[in-house]
Amino acid sequence: MEEGFQKMFLEPSLKEMSEGLNDVMKQMDDYCNGKKLEEVVNNLEALIIHGDPESQDLPKAVPPKNLSKASHVSMLGQSVAAYCTTLGPSHLRKLTTRIISDTTLWMSRIFRFDDSSAYYHNDDREGLVRVCRLALNAKYEKFATEGFNALYTKPPIIYISAASRPGLGQFVCTQLGLPLSSLCTVPCNTMFGSQHTMDIATLERLIKDDEGSSKTPLLVVANAGTPLAGHTDNINRLRAICDDYGVWLHAEGHNLSTLALSTVPSSILAAKRVNSMTISPGVWLGLPGTPAVTLYKTADPAMSLAAGLCSSQIQERLCCLPLWLSLQHLGYDGIVQKLKHAADLSQHMSQRLHSIGAINIAEKQEKKQQTIQYEGSLTDVVRKVIQVLSQVDVVSPVVVFRYEDPHGPGLDKAPYANDSSDDTSNHTLALPKPIVNAFNTWLGTELNKRIPEVGIDVVDLETDGVCLRFSPMQSAPYNGTSADDIDNFVECLKQLLTVLNYSNEQRPGFQEAVECRENLIYVDIQSHGGLGVVQFVPEYVSSNKNEEQNKKELIKLNGELVQRLQAGETGALYFAVPTEAETVAVGVGMVNPGTDLDEVVDLIWVTGKELEDSSKFLETMTDLVLKGIEEAQKELEKENENKLIEEGVLRQIPIVGSLWSWYSPPPKEAQIKGRALNLSSGALESTENTYKYHMQVQQDKPTTPTRKTAPRRKTPSTTPTPSVDGDHSSSEKPLQKRDLEETPMEDGQVGDGLVNSHPESGNSSTTGTTTRH
Repeated sequence: MEEGFQKMFLEPSLKEMSEGLNDVMKQMDDYCNGKKLEEVVNNLEALIIHGDPESQDLPKAVPPKNLSKASHVSMLGQSVAAYCTTLGPSHLRKLTTRIISDTTLWMSRIFRFDDSSAYYHNDDREGLVRVCRLALNAKYEKFATEGFNALYTKPPIIYISAASRPGLGQFVCTQLGLPLSSLCTVPCNTMFGSQHTMDIATLERLIKDDEGSSKTPLLVVANAGTPLAGHTDNINRLRAICDDYGVWLHAEGHNLSTLALSTVPSSILAAKRVNSMTISPGVWLGLPGTPAVTLYKTADPAMSLAAGLCSSQIQERLCCLPLWLSLQHLGYDGIVQKLKHAADLSQHMSQRLHSIGAINIAEKQEKKQQTIQYEGSLTDVVRKVIQVLSQVDVVSPVVVFRYEDPHGPGLDKAPYANDSSDDTSNHTLALPKPIVNAFNTWLGTELNKRIPEVGIDVVDLETDGVCLRFSPMQSAPYNGTSADDIDNFVECLKQLLTVLNYSNEQRPGFQEAVECRENLIYVDIQSHGGLGVVQFVPEYVSSNKNEEQNKKELIKLNGELVQRLQAGETGALYFAVPTEAETVAVGVGMVNPGTDLDEVVDLIWVTGKELEDSSKFLETMTDLVLKGIEEAQKELEKENENKLIEEGVLRQIPIVGSLWSWYSPPPKEAQIKGRALNLSSGALESTENTYKYHMQVQQDKPTTPTRKTAPRRKTPSTTPTPSVDGDHSSSEKPLQKRDLEETPMEDGQVGDGLVNSHPESGNSSTTGTTTRH
């Protein structure tokens, strides 16, 4: 037995381990000896495309379709920066100083933040950390020498809006070594203004309370375009409050990109008065590998050095070289044209969506502030006035919309639209919010599949639910989005809305059609976007009181049902949905107008009944075989006992019994007869004729059992029954085991499905075919 165990388990394991060690040793030899450049490049290509060369089943990476020439220049700049690190220290120091000074001057002038310094960093949150350290050095004179001891008596407080990026405040506190008690989250407006902007009155009250509690208000982070909704805080009022209490004001957000345009909304133009701002020109202009830039104003260069805003590492300062090359290649006009193109796309999307009832929640604040501030000489003012007359005011570069009213023509006015001219207080949802969220999720997924050039993000806003967001400042540079793409997007949206509205209208009818069928249960899952959710419950599960067994059976049966349905022509319509009872149900997605609901429900019912019959057949056969084996064993044991009584004790003695059997052979009739289980009739039969005629013979002609008919549905009988792919209609249904068992056999015909019990072993064995000797 030990030899068998070794051959079966140990030897294959040792062989596999040996092969693995050989591969590792071969790779180590290759690394030691080096590889050819072509082989290294091929390995890198496989890593980029597949992620893992050994896993070819993973989806391939899709490269960006529209990399501009400026993008290639930016990537070239990274290689040049790596080459410059090989230069001499003195020469490299002069080179980096020139590159940083030029780039800082261009950034401050392009984005209207004159007389500022710049800090370049790869992590867009790092700039806020360094600015906070700068504010700490300005507030606490002994912070550079005493550190945390200088903050102990009056701890600093950082104020961040609740609409800011998740985890931003925690990251800043962790990097500065401050406790989370130094972070104050300011809630958004609830009564007046946008629900995605900071509540200014609450902020002022919090600052007063902190000053009265021996705390030091340190810094306020303002959003010029919240990450999800794209709203802008009231920077003018924030600036006034920060001036009154001596608090540092920092701004960030994608709406800061509009500072480079000739016409700037007043809410964004107020960002010129902040103490610092973080901008992402690489994201807005489509320049991969370029750093984020934090512009700040300070009168003491020594504090900037203490805060780490002036890096002494020459290699770190070279990170702005790709940006330096790209800005010179684009020029001022090229930069403004790219940013204006993104703003125009946003405005075009907003106008087209309004034509079908869409609501752009990112532009509500812009509607209330139509005044535009102009600065400069008289010539500049006249030139800007002409530009205003020739173009529409720039809106927020973020468009957020949401499917709301299912009874409207399409996308209707959302309850979060903060417009005083419209009465939204009486707006009520016809559907629960989870269902509307599911509809919007489906809508965003389908739009990204059909029009990937636009790039729609599905976002979940705390107060509004699931919305669709279009941010061309982030997506347009790499997707190459154009105005024609926006038009195609809107047309596709109208088509999807037609499907969505029809599916939404048919939900009650689908529920009624499901409830009219036996064994089908309508599962009310509000988070499901589609016609509805159905669960097939077979009869043998309904009669079983074992809940755990029923749960396993429902999971197995409905899982197989989904697989059968997905294999058909309309397989994309069905998918598995988990239920609250921890089982599986069949989810039915969106359907095109004109789809017959009865056909959809009948397909599920027919497929489920086929699976039920198959499961019931296997269960019946299992019980029948086990019962037959038990009866055969009992009869064999009884005959064995009778044989012992008839033959006597002498025949049981080993040596004496052989001599006695030779002297007086036992009659053949005294031998134990085997048993055969007829699977068709379920009766035990003797194997005497089998061994006599050397074949299995059906003794009695069984009657053909009648098949159980399916329960009649309460739907019109004219409804055609769809067929699943791979199945046939009732007239062409493939022959199954049950059909074979129900077929009558003539006398002398070979029977099938017999369980033979052999007298030699006293055990029973199942045979499904007939053997001839």
